[in-house]
Amino acid sequence: MDSTVTAPRHLTFTRKLLGVLAGLFALALVAAMAMLVQIANGWNANQLQQTRFYAQKALETRQTSAANRVSSYGVWNTAFQHLNGPIDVQWAYTQHNLGPSLYSQMGYEGVFVVDSHSTKYSLYQGQLSNAEIGDFISTPLRSMIQAAQAAMPGGAAISQVVLFNGWPALLSASPILPDDDGPQPAPADTSVLLFVDSLTPAKLQALGEGYGLQNLGVQSHATGPPDQARQPLGDTGYDLTWAAPRPGNQLLWQVLPTLAAAFVVLAVLMSWFFRYALRTARQIEEGYGKLHQSNQALEASEERFRAVAEAASDWIWETDEHYRLNYLSGRFAVVTGYASQDWVNQTIDHLLQCETMPLQAWLRSLGAAASASSLRCAYRDHGGQLRYCRVSARPILFDQQVVGYRGTASDITDEVAAHAQIHHLSMHDALTGLANRNQLTLYFEQLRLQPTPPAVTLIMLDLDSFKPINDSLGHPAGDAVLQEVAARLRDSTREKDLVVRLGSDEFVLALCGMDSHPEIDRFCARLIDSLHQPIDYQDQPLHVGASLGIAQSAQQGLDPDELIRCADIALYQAQADGKNTWRYFSAQMHEQIQHRRQLETDLRLALKNQEFVLHYQPRYRLRGMEIVSVEALIRWQHPIHGLLGPDTFIPLAEQTGLIVPIGRWVLREACEAARQWPVSVMISVNLSPAQFTHGDVVRDVRDVLVQTQLPAQRLELEVTENVMMNDIENALGTLTALKELGVKLNMDDFGTGYSSLGYLRTYPFDSLKIDKRFIAALGCTDSDRAVVQAIINLGKAMGLTVTAEGVETEQQLQALSNDHCHEVQGFFMSRPIERQALTHLLVGTPVATL
Repeated sequence: MDSTVTAPRHLTFTRKLLGVLAGLFALALVAAMAMLVQIANGWNANQLQQTRFYAQKALETRQTSAANRVSSYGVWNTAFQHLNGPIDVQWAYTQHNLGPSLYSQMGYEGVFVVDSHSTKYSLYQGQLSNAEIGDFISTPLRSMIQAAQAAMPGGAAISQVVLFNGWPALLSASPILPDDDGPQPAPADTSVLLFVDSLTPAKLQALGEGYGLQNLGVQSHATGPPDQARQPLGDTGYDLTWAAPRPGNQLLWQVLPTLAAAFVVLAVLMSWFFRYALRTARQIEEGYGKLHQSNQALEASEERFRAVAEAASDWIWETDEHYRLNYLSGRFAVVTGYASQDWVNQTIDHLLQCETMPLQAWLRSLGAAASASSLRCAYRDHGGQLRYCRVSARPILFDQQVVGYRGTASDITDEVAAHAQIHHLSMHDALTGLANRNQLTLYFEQLRLQPTPPAVTLIMLDLDSFKPINDSLGHPAGDAVLQEVAARLRDSTREKDLVVRLGSDEFVLALCGMDSHPEIDRFCARLIDSLHQPIDYQDQPLHVGASLGIAQSAQQGLDPDELIRCADIALYQAQADGKNTWRYFSAQMHEQIQHRRQLETDLRLALKNQEFVLHYQPRYRLRGMEIVSVEALIRWQHPIHGLLGPDTFIPLAEQTGLIVPIGRWVLREACEAARQWPVSVMISVNLSPAQFTHGDVVRDVRDVLVQTQLPAQRLELEVTENVMMNDIENALGTLTALKELGVKLNMDDFGTGYSSLGYLRTYPFDSLKIDKRFIAALGCTDSDRAVVQAIINLGKAMGLTVTAEGVETEQQLQALSNDHCHEVQGFFMSRPIERQALTHLLVGTPVATL
């Protein structure tokens, strides 16, 4: 009986349940339709608001562009000279400075120059006119003109909407002022330049297309439908109008039919309800099966993780809250040579040591932040070798309490060695192993820090008869001579002295504590005698001599640059006196100074007479050997001495400040040349640290880009580490401003300074150049190759393009290709060539494509 009664009850309950569900579904459908209508109206309103924003933004952008352009014409020395007083019509109209091109090319229907009393210059639709500005514009302009006259140089120009011949137009005003720091005229005496940009249908159509506004136009307040999208144009009585999309209406037409069909399928849904319940039960059963499969997949994933942990180059460690090791992955034994059980239950700081802070203190500093951190540590492997690793750690948390630490240790022994090698090369000459100028500077800095600095004698040494050996027997013979000379210089000096190779066949010896002339004379005699001994090269004796110039800190102080300058003057005198001798610097040695002054005078005349020329050296992408960039290199076509390289005059130009106008000329000339090349080829220009100190590099670059119309992304500026070392804060601001112009930034001579890596992290560089001394050392030892590889990998890790300069052999090119260097530059591919020869080279050589 229970079964017969229960069945109808269950059936009735099911029917009631289905009825309730159907009613709820219908109610939900009605609510959805109401919500849909509300959403559609909201979409329409949001779209109208968005298009109103774009319309206002388009008008503001047009106004800003007109204001910037009138300001660029108004704040200009030349414009101030020809327009602020009596109008120079010849300059303004005939020479097209304020002529028809403003209408034909830029679309300005009216150009006016006014002062506080009258219209001085009137240009209507590109033609000169005698009409006053008030004949075209009925709106009072006195307040606008006075505001423009009171504007400061560099301030924003003034712009507003007026009626020009009865039609809305943008009127932009700028004071006519000089763009330098000279005296400024009084506001009442300042003329004002006005540009009129009429909002014609063609301009509005182009403006609307740029901002996605359909049917952008102008209507008066009284015309148009009431729901027309519009933006008032000031007090002109006109509105900016456009056709605003109505996505909400489209949504309704798309969704309403679907909701109507839902009523039809309601009965079908009810009849299929029981089948849906059975299907749901089956899906639940299938879900349990999938859950079982997921558990199996999770176990497999954990097994794979263990396999990866054992196979990875890093080893994984874990400690308890007392810093005792309780887990070491299998890779630990492979890397260190120890068995894991040798260190389990020992504290981690017994295994690893850190020079900067105790390891346990560092782990405690992580706290409960659950964030990972890393620290460089050292340890001795099973064989006793000192190794370095980068330890990363993360606290293990349970109930918000630290119950241990877990992390990895990555072996960085090779990386540390490579950095040490880079630092060594930055302080030493790659060929001879002697100290370089950087170490000489550091040597004198350390001497100056002593309470009583010792006397120092600085000897400048130049080899005699070296060039004939180098020219006749080749560079290998010259290198062998330099290495032997370096060895003899080291043998002739004491441990507290310093032997430096400045470059080529020039050496410097800093003798600490040697001050008396007799002692110095005996040393110089022994030194020259030692260098006179024959040098055996391939069973052939080679002979060189030496001339010495001597400067002493007792007279010249402990400034290395001043000591080198004085010793160089004394060396010149020794060479003039027959070589193979030595001379002390004296106050009478002014011939060199006179020569320097003559060179400075010639340099100023060269700038005035345009005696400088540019040579160009291509840079190639290693993959495909395509030309991607060209470096501009300056030469001086001296009327007496012929073509001079930059080493002859650039240091003097930097000292005298002439580097600023010279650098500005190089930049403009290079950009003008680059305009004639394929658009995918960049132009690379070197910037001197003195340009950052004595000039406005950002303004110079911006002016050249505007004048030459060269796209900013095609200009690459190369700077050395000295730029950052002189003034870190200002250098960062300047480089950031240059980057905002759109140009590329390249760190030149990377690796020559010990701060290069820090500068790469701080400054916005796009690329770096490996110094040619590292490239010259390729193939000598495995450590030299490792240094280059480390720099390439460092650049790639930081997302920088890496260029190797100074590639002179096929072996160097092949090694760089194997190391996946991005770009190469050097004599092996192409020497610096003239502009015409470069044009022929670009025509006959593949270039990179965009």
